[in-house]
Amino acid sequence: MWLKNKKLIAVFSIFTLFVGLVGCIKKEIITPNNPIFLEVTNPEDVLIMQAYAALDGQDYENAKELFMQSYQLNPSPSYLKEILGILVVERDFDNAKKESYAFLQKYPTDETVRSVLIGILTNQKDFDNALKEAKILLSYHKNAESYELLSSVYFLRQDFQNAAKNLQLAYNINPSDILLDKLAAIHLLFLKDNKAAMKLYESHIKNYGISKQIGDKLAAIYLDSKRFEDSARIYTMLFRELQLQEYAQATLEIYAKIKRLDLAEKFLLNHPSIDSRDIFLFEVYRLNKDTQNSIKQAEILYQSTQDINFLAYRAMLLYKNTKVHTKTYLQTIEKDLKQAAQKTNDALYWNFLGYLMIDHDFNDSKRVKEGMEYVQNALKQESENPYYLDSLAWGYFKLNDCTKAKEIIESIAQDEINKEEELKAHYQAILKCKRK
Repeated sequence: MWLKNKKLIAVFSIFTLFVGLVGCIKKEIITPNNPIFLEVTNPEDVLIMQAYAALDGQDYENAKELFMQSYQLNPSPSYLKEILGILVVERDFDNAKKESYAFLQKYPTDETVRSVLIGILTNQKDFDNALKEAKILLSYHKNAESYELLSSVYFLRQDFQNAAKNLQLAYNINPSDILLDKLAAIHLLFLKDNKAAMKLYESHIKNYGISKQIGDKLAAIYLDSKRFEDSARIYTMLFRELQLQEYAQATLEIYAKIKRLDLAEKFLLNHPSIDSRDIFLFEVYRLNKDTQNSIKQAEILYQSTQDINFLAYRAMLLYKNTKVHTKTYLQTIEKDLKQAAQKTNDALYWNFLGYLMIDHDFNDSKRVKEGMEYVQNALKQESENPYYLDSLAWGYFKLNDCTKAKEIIESIAQDEINKEEELKAHYQAILKCKRK
């Protein structure tokens, strides 16, 4: 009938006593008028049923008396444990301590009652006697629970070295995530030994695999220590194990932060289950100026999503990736860009299409004028955009309208012109422009 809870102390919190020391409560109240009572002929059984009925009604004094009477009929240690449990529930720690000592005089190897006694002593801040009892407990029971309890007493005494030493022994017997977390926390927070904490987590992962609890903690430690690649490695392991998209996102964010696009690309290629993987890949290729793969990825995305923007991206990349721009070659690019610009009314697409037609005019003034119309569509949305103004000025230059070309190009701030070689070249050419 004794309670099942045995651990009384948890690291990083004040030692508290288990209030579930009282045994299984009978649901039905047994009284002399109850028919069940009449069927019971054994006096001990009657007393036990009455004791549990008293417990059910929270009549603790009567329950203790009935358990004591049961013990007098049959000196079973379980009855004394029930009385001890009630004292703890009542928070009568002085008498609980007295009863614990008396019990251990008769049953010195009892693990549970000695653990209760240690809890009582720590609750009363009697750490010296708690340590003494914890060592006695360990001499009888060299298990993980005893080492953990001894570690907890050392911890409350602020002897963090011995706390870590004994918790390590507990972990060696029972390598649970919970014990590991406590042990690493002592090294990290109290012994200020980050490397030891990292080593503990890494060793555990190597031997027993990764879990969310352990992985999250280790990744956070690496982040705090600015070991970003190690943190990304742990998030990658968590993603493989748990398939939670938050870990894929965290990994990619780290690689972006440290500008390791090569690692981001590798991660994306190795994990096809990442949400929006193809879009991320496109961005990585684009930022890496990997034009060939960017074009392929834009085509994949357009075919899979029918998003017209990827058709436009592909067209612009194809243009930039080709040195020889024949009229036939440009027709396909212009067609795709025009389709995208008309559907989205995106200023970027209008300007790109317009400039393309202006710059590659093939001595056709109509083509230049059509291109300038597209640039004007872009300027309706962003009237002071230096690149769009440059495109328009270049159109007037191609039409040999030097005055208008100069007026527009000179409206662009000089520092903006100096940023781009192409703008500088246009500016210098337009300044030299003379009407034929």
